[in-house]
Amino acid sequence: MLTIQNRVDLHCHTTASDGNVSPEALVARAASQGLKVVAITDHDTTAGVEAAAASARMHDLTVVPGVEISAVAGNQEVHLLGYFVDVHNAGLQAMLARTCEARRERAREMLERLAGLGLPLDWERLLAVTGGGDAIGRPHVAMALLEAGHIETWEEAFEYWIGRDCPAYVERYKLSPENAISLVRRSGGLPVLAHPYIYSRQGERRHGLNLKSWLPRLTEAGLAGIEVYYPNYPRETSRHLLSLAVKHRLVITGGSDFHGGNAGSELGSVYVPWAAWEGLLRRHEQAAHRRSQQREVQSLAAD
Repeated sequence: MLTIQNRVDLHCHTTASDGNVSPEALVARAASQGLKVVAITDHDTTAGVEAAAASARMHDLTVVPGVEISAVAGNQEVHLLGYFVDVHNAGLQAMLARTCEARRERAREMLERLAGLGLPLDWERLLAVTGGGDAIGRPHVAMALLEAGHIETWEEAFEYWIGRDCPAYVERYKLSPENAISLVRRSGGLPVLAHPYIYSRQGERRHGLNLKSWLPRLTEAGLAGIEVYYPNYPRETSRHLLSLAVKHRLVITGGSDFHGGNAGSELGSVYVPWAAWEGLLRRHEQAAHRRSQQREVQSLAAD
């Protein structure tokens, strides 16, 4: 439950990707709940950021421009949150456009496989399920399967049909974590490792990165932070991640991974200390100052 002290949610999705709430509605909901800072971190798109920022001007609310980039190394997915990205950066947008097109191709192939398995879905209806969003994902396919009556629960789609090692699963576009970090950095953003562990509501760990090997690799590439506060994390897990953040000099973030609808966590439901937001903002300002100084040096050298 949202408490009066909880004023920050740095992991939110809208209809621009696989969320069920528009950017404007998300901002209005956040303001009504007393949140002061929200980050729009849609999957592989920044399409919802400007609408959310415009809506935030009518509320006492800060919107952090962000994105969640899905990277792949071998058979392991690594999700990176990019905070304070320049949504007009040409390099970032070119990569996101390629990723979104790859998502469409992947979805088409999944529908072909599902049809061969006796679970036909209409492509135009799948597009309608996305609500016009650019980033088609497996959750959209799951919703379409549920709507068509092929499955009884949303979770069933991932357990039997489109989860990894399932018959209709299709591998995703392989952007490396290092390239994703570099793109976020070049767009003026701070790359943060998202949900290094995933826990069920019963407190069982379902997925986890080997951070002993991953963190040195990612910090060497320019990682700036790690998500410490996330749905269903036991207290000891957050403490462990916090100790790793201190060891590797990473900023800490957290959020609900809000998508709306019946699945997932409610907006603002994960407590994130205000100090985490202050630390993220301070790191962003320091990085911006360094870039400004570098531009001045380059300008003087060119004269």
